[in-house]
Amino acid sequence: MTKAKKIAVILLSVATVIVIACGIVFYQVPFDYDLSSISPLPNDVQLLAADHPLNNSGSPALAKIKNGAISNEPFRILFLTDVHLCELQSSTRETIERFVKWVYSEKPDLIILGGDTLNGLNDSVRVLQFRYLMDRLGVYWAPVLGNHEGDRDFLMTSREDVVKCWSKSPRCLMESDTKKTADGRTVDGYGNYVLSVLGADGLITDSFFFLDNGSKLMEEKEYKKWGVSKKADTAISQAQVDWYQETYAAMKEKNGGTLTHMCVIHKPLQELAAAIEITGEIDYGKEVTWHFTDQATADGWTLIDGTLRDKIHCPPYQDGALYSALVTNGAKAMFFGHDHVNDLTVYNTHDDIYLTYIRLTTVTERVADAEGYNILSLYPNGSYDYRAYKTSGALDAILFTD
Repeated sequence: MTKAKKIAVILLSVATVIVIACGIVFYQVPFDYDLSSISPLPNDVQLLAADHPLNNSGSPALAKIKNGAISNEPFRILFLTDVHLCELQSSTRETIERFVKWVYSEKPDLIILGGDTLNGLNDSVRVLQFRYLMDRLGVYWAPVLGNHEGDRDFLMTSREDVVKCWSKSPRCLMESDTKKTADGRTVDGYGNYVLSVLGADGLITDSFFFLDNGSKLMEEKEYKKWGVSKKADTAISQAQVDWYQETYAAMKEKNGGTLTHMCVIHKPLQELAAAIEITGEIDYGKEVTWHFTDQATADGWTLIDGTLRDKIHCPPYQDGALYSALVTNGAKAMFFGHDHVNDLTVYNTHDDIYLTYIRLTTVTERVADAEGYNILSLYPNGSYDYRAYKTSGALDAILFTD
């Protein structure tokens, strides 16, 4: 073999190795589930524009329409969180199976997702697959981002692109536009939005504010902006609080001077951690869990239900602005995900607000008592109730009512 041929063989071999390596590194990992097996659920829910003849709220809103009028039937919302569709085929398939099973069994009017729907590298195909799954189900859905969507700069779909992809789904209510405060500041995060549900009178019975409290801080300018150490968790910014305040006030005025509302974010606020007085160490994954009584809550807080099986993972800095704003405006509840094995619900008697974890969706933790789903039912008279269900579909607890 001539020298030229040897060089050619070596170069060809190197090129082959590079191509194979790139194929392995950049291969998009789909989840293993036959999406064509999913058929749409029949439902009567429509998204009515602000100027729709049946909509008297002045804001876009969902409504159950029957015989040309808004129905008096309860509006049922299925809450799921931390689905964690990742590269692990077996657990992801099992998670999707229970996800679809719960949707079919409960037949909700709306699905709210509390974040971390996706995680893992090479996820572009899974971003699209999940959108297609929801399209097939035919139910309106409202996700908020968790800390794992786009939490790496390499080999992951960015948070912005996840929002752009999902918001194009005909039944996804997440919004991809950049929000601005009244004084022109850009609102931090991706997928900050509000959705509302109409009653039979055409006015809003409940609104839900979705706020992105971010992933990890990655750039030095971000550390300096928040004034924290490297890789500290992001929190809700003042611009987000101001946008919520301004949007709430405008919607309230258009809705006849009242606006019952709640808030959905992924990572808990520090107020939840402050509500619980931990007198002992809690080791993640231990079979023996910490069961709270009323004596384990701080002044003003009451434990409604649930168990703390791990510490509360909230951002290490918080000025209380969001919580204070929610309380001032009379928000009824805040919903969290993030801490997989915790399922606490607490109530502040002075502030009249519930802080509650959504039950865990993914199968990966194998902690049955923390897994399941929640249903919030909105009734025609303006009342509601929020319940926790086991993975079997059996009722576990009525968490709060009004």
